[in-house]
Amino acid sequence: MFLLLADGILFLALIAAPLLYGSVGFFPSLFLAFLSVILFNGICIARPGALAAVFRSPWTWLGLGFLCFIGFQLVPLPAEWVRKISPGTYSFYAAYLPGGVRAGTQLTLSVYPSDTVRGLIQFLTYGVFFSSVYMRLAPDPSGEPEYHPLSLQKSEYLKLGCLVGVLSLLFHSLYDFNLHVPANGIYLAVLLALGVGPTHQSYDHTFFRRVVNFVIGFGFLIALFAAIQKYSYTGRIFWVGMMAPNPVGPYYNYDHYAGFMALCSAVAIGKVVASVFHTSFVHRKDVIEKILWFATREANQALCCLLMVVVMVGTIFMSTSRGGIMSFVLSQIVFFSLVLWAARRTKKHMRLAGTLIAMVLLISVMVVWLGSEAFLQKFHLLWTQKIVKMEGPIDPRLVFYKDTVPVIQDFPVTGTGFNTFGTNFTRYRTFVWKGEYLRYTHSDYLQLISETGAFGVLFLIGFFILFIGSVARVTKKLD
Repeated sequence: MFLLLADGILFLALIAAPLLYGSVGFFPSLFLAFLSVILFNGICIARPGALAAVFRSPWTWLGLGFLCFIGFQLVPLPAEWVRKISPGTYSFYAAYLPGGVRAGTQLTLSVYPSDTVRGLIQFLTYGVFFSSVYMRLAPDPSGEPEYHPLSLQKSEYLKLGCLVGVLSLLFHSLYDFNLHVPANGIYLAVLLALGVGPTHQSYDHTFFRRVVNFVIGFGFLIALFAAIQKYSYTGRIFWVGMMAPNPVGPYYNYDHYAGFMALCSAVAIGKVVASVFHTSFVHRKDVIEKILWFATREANQALCCLLMVVVMVGTIFMSTSRGGIMSFVLSQIVFFSLVLWAARRTKKHMRLAGTLIAMVLLISVMVVWLGSEAFLQKFHLLWTQKIVKMEGPIDPRLVFYKDTVPVIQDFPVTGTGFNTFGTNFTRYRTFVWKGEYLRYTHSDYLQLISETGAFGVLFLIGFFILFIGSVARVTKKLD
C-alpha cells in the first residue's frame, strides 16, 4: 500500500512540476518539497532495507558532503574566524552591518542566510527525489520475477538515454540557469537516479520501465500542447493562465522549455535505438513476413515512440532556444557516438545509420511544418553579426559573466553563500538591466562557484567524475 502511494506521489510530482509554469514560484516549489518528503517516507516504510543501497552509492556521499557545506555556511561563527576563513565575507559585514563588526559578534559565511535556507530546501528536494527513485529501484525483498535478457539489454539503452538527457541539461547550464528551475531540476534528479541506479540485474525492472515510459509519454503530451498553443496563443499560458509574451508550452521561458524537452526526448531516442538494435524484423525471412512485421505489437511500439521523438525534438527547434538546440544536438552526437562504439564489433552499423537518417528526415519535416523561420533567423543573426562581422549587440550574458568574476575573486574559498547570487550581485553589476534585479547569472556553474567558492569546484569535479564513470559503465553493457 505504501509503495503504491509513493509511486502515485512520484507521478503526481512529475506531472505537476512542469504544468505549474516550471514550478518557479515559491508555493509550487514548497509543494514539490512537501511531496518529496511523503515520497521518501513512503518508500522507507515499504522497503526499509533499500535505504542501505542509497548509502552505498558514492552519489549519496557527494550530495551529503555538499549539503553539509551549505549547512556550515549557515552556522554563526566568531567574527575573527570568519575573517580568517573568508576575508571577503568579513569585509562585506564590516561595510554593510549597522555599526560595523563589534567584538563578540557572530557571523555566518552566507552573506544572506535567508536566501541560503531557500536554496538549501531546493537542493534537498532534488536530493530526496534522487534518493527516493534510487531506493525504489532496489529489488523487492519478497522476490522479483526473472526478466528476459533481451529486455534487460534494451534497458541499458534506456539508461544511456537518461544519462544523455542529463548531459544535455548540463551542457545547457553552461549558458542558462536550468538547474534553478524546480521542474527541470527534479526531472534531472529522477533521470540521473534511473541512469546510475543499481547496476545488477535484480533491480526493479518493472518500476524502471514504468517511469521511463511515463517520462516519454508525458513529454510527448507537453510537446503536443506546446505546438497547439503556438498557433492558438491568446497572450496567456493555457489560454487562461499566466500572461507571457512568448512562452513555449507551460514554461514562461523558452530556454527552460527546451531544457525540459531535451531531457524527455533523449529517453525516447534511447528507446527507439534499443528497438532498432534488438528487433525481430531482421530475422524475418521473406518480404511477406517483413511486411507483416509492421502489424505486430513490437512494430507499433517502435513506430509510436519514433513519432513521439519527432514531435518532441521538433518543438525544441520551435522554441528557438539556441542554447537548448545546440545542447541537445551536442548531447545526441555523444549518444550516437557511444552507441556506435559499443556496436563496433557487430553488424548493426547500418541499422544505426538508417535510424539516424530516418529521425533526421522526419524531424526536419516536423520543424518545417512547425515553422523553421524563427530559429533559422536567430542562428543567422548569430552567424552574420557576431561571428563574421563582429557587429550587433553583445549578448548580455557575457556582461553577466564578466561582472561575476569579481565576486569569485572576493569570495574564493567559501563563496557568498548558496543561492545568494541575486541579492549580492547588485554590488558588482556594471550595467543597467531591464529587469532591474538579476537573480541568476545565466550560467549554473559560474553562479555555483561564486556562491560556494572552492568547495563548489570540488563538488563539480566529483559530480563529473561520477557521471562520466556511470556513462562508461552503461556503454560497456550495450553489446
